[in-house]
Parts: sequence; structure tokens; C-alpha cells
Amino acid sequence: MSEALGINALALLIPILSVTLSLAAVIVWILVWHRRKVHEVECRHKERMAAIEKGLELPPEPFPQPVQVPPRAPYLLRGLIWLAVGIALSLAVRDWFGFLGGVGWIAIGVGVAYLIFYFVEGRKASLPEHGTPPSGSDQTH
Repeated sequence: MSEALGINALALLIPILSVTLSLAAVIVWILVWHRRKVHEVECRHKERMAAIEKGLELPPEPFPQPVQVPPRAPYLLRGLIWLAVGIALSLAVRDWFGFLGGVGWIAIGVGVAYLIFYFVEGRKASLPEHGTPPSGSDQTH
């Protein structure tokens, strides 16, 4: 009886430990990342203060790099691959296992989502920006 109780306790302890340790790892990563950023800011401040005290020209402030928008081509490739794999799984697995043929619909859904994203982003890129008035129009009020 006590052996079954020990197995049940161990079976309950595994998910608790895995969730706890995963959350602890994420918290440690966030703390380390934050400390590194704070250290960078402190070092930059000390460098600027030392330059001011010596009467030197201040080093330029580093500007954050703009976020690069990824090209659209990888999304088309990913969409086509997921779609093809989904269709293949739906057709092949259905013949072998019957009820598992629906698993391919997950991959088909992912592929269609990538393709929709590809076409929507292409449409956004081709539309002109609305922030600036077209040349030759009178926008004074």
C-alpha cells in the first residue's frame, strides 16, 4: 500500500517540479537580462560623466536600430511546405490509420495561415502611405 502511495506522490511531484523549474528559469533569465541592461546604462553614464569632467566632446548616444521587416518570400515558402505536408498527411495517414487522417488538417491550417499572411503583407506593401498628401493637392485649411 505504501509503495502505491509513493508512486502516486511521485507522479504528482513531476508536473509540479517541471512547472516550477520552468518558471524559475524564465525568471532567472529575465533578471540576468535586466541586470545586463542596467549595467550597460551605468557604464554609458560613467563614460559620459568622465568626458564632461575632462572637458571632452561627448561620445554620440547610440540609437536603437530600427526593426528590420523580414522579406515576404520565406512566408510563401513556409506556407507552401506546411500546406503540402498537411495534404500528404491527410491522404497518406487516412489510408493507414483511418481516424488519424485529421492530423494533417493542423498542418494545412498552418500553411494557409502563412499564405494569408504572405498575401496580406504584400497588399500592405503595395498600398501608398496615407500620412503624406499627394503632390499637387491643396491640404491647407
